[in-house]
Amino acid sequence: MATIRQLLGAAAPVCVSCRDCALKPICLPAHLPGDEARALEAAVERGRHLPAGATLLRAGEPMSALFVVRSGSAKRYSVTLDGAEQVHGFVLPGEAVGLEGFAGGHFTCEVSTLEPLSYCRVPMSKLEQLMERLPGLRREILRLLGQALEESQRLRGELAQSDARGRVAHFLADLSQRLARRGLSPNEFRLSMSRADIARHLGLTLETVSRALGTFKREGWLRVRARDISVLRPDALAALGGLPA
Repeated sequence: MATIRQLLGAAAPVCVSCRDCALKPICLPAHLPGDEARALEAAVERGRHLPAGATLLRAGEPMSALFVVRSGSAKRYSVTLDGAEQVHGFVLPGEAVGLEGFAGGHFTCEVSTLEPLSYCRVPMSKLEQLMERLPGLRREILRLLGQALEESQRLRGELAQSDARGRVAHFLADLSQRLARRGLSPNEFRLSMSRADIARHLGLTLETVSRALGTFKREGWLRVRARDISVLRPDALAALGGLPA
């Protein structure tokens, strides 16, 4: 089964412009007027790549740029004082990385790649200049910041109210819907993250995540082959996970 990177055509020319990119409908320029989108496009640095397991951002580093994933996927995480890893979320193509740096001028979490990743970079020096003169871009950055805060609060609330099966169902249904928005199959996909990463993200143990997947498989909601997932009952997963079908 193809990975997210393969399905989005990571082998396509890296110099593709924003207006010709397949991710344009869901990426940063999507909500900007034409003149502002062109101004932003001129500031974008393209053609950057990282292998699987590489670090894109480090906590504590100054916010030197805003990043947008073009292909591949990554995880956002922090390390607690006792050395435990807490996974905050997973980044898919078309999503901005490093937004939290606007608050204090530095990144607050680590971001590492789950598979070979290509990305675009907008240097902060250029982005700040553009935000001063482009009202649409300012509104879009504020929208993304508000959206990130809302999603974080919603996730915390849902995790607090859900049992283990509900948390895993929510994760799978949400991932399925995010893939669908990228024009990918919502029902046939390969998990780029490990079950241990999913457990750290959901506040569960690895064994609990595995048991939940096994239960969904026995109930006929999923087919599971290692990291390959076939969603057979998306309605049931969404309902249990508290998401609209």
